[in-house]
Amino acid sequence: MIMKINKSKAITDAVISTARMEGFVEGFKRGFKQGFEQGFKQGLEQEKRKIALRLIKMNLPIEQIVEATELDLETIQKIENEHK
Repeated sequence: MIMKINKSKAITDAVISTARMEGFVEGFKRGFKQGFEQGFKQGLEQEKRKIALRLIKMNLPIEQIVEATELDLETIQKIENEHK
């Protein structure tokens, strides 16, 4: 059986399929980049907090802890109060 092929529809379908795939790939790249950056920032913040806690336990002055970790005074005080 010979089927009649609608070339115009086939081309349109191929173009739409390609556009969808390109959109998916672009969206994936953007999402991955954004997720990576956010995860990196969160990891860095957690590490700063761990260091701050170690410095608090070493009885360093809060001003030095703020300077060393680049965390604000309120954050350092919160960490200190959570671990008393």
